[in-house]
Amino acid sequence: MVAEESFDLDRIDPNGDLLQGHPVLSPVAWPLAYQFPVHKMGPDYLPDAPPEQPTYLVVYRNRMDEVRFLEINPVTARLINLLQEKPEISGELALDQIVQEMNHPNHDLVIQAGLTALQELQSYGIVLGVSK
Repeated sequence: MVAEESFDLDRIDPNGDLLQGHPVLSPVAWPLAYQFPVHKMGPDYLPDAPPEQPTYLVVYRNRMDEVRFLEINPVTARLINLLQEKPEISGELALDQIVQEMNHPNHDLVIQAGLTALQELQSYGIVLGVSK
């Protein structure tokens, strides 16, 4: 909520091709992983043991300056991490790397699901567009 990061929207094309271009992540969005579903915990829900799978979240500040949480799956978390680690990588190359890491038999399925994830992240303001 107190992050003061800013970004130059003049260097971002919000309508650019998320696969061929270089997706730009908001500087006020952070992917996080937890052993427990921390976003669901409260007085009425305090699990004794962690679930089998970690919980992946993106904490972000939306266009209205409100802090929000988005639960994501492990593949989307990996995609966000790749885009953070390699800002020059295209969406498609990041997804190709994920296909290889997963040893997934259906390349096109992962690419299409990845594009859908990028579009959803963009609708929340987590992905701002592509670099010009």
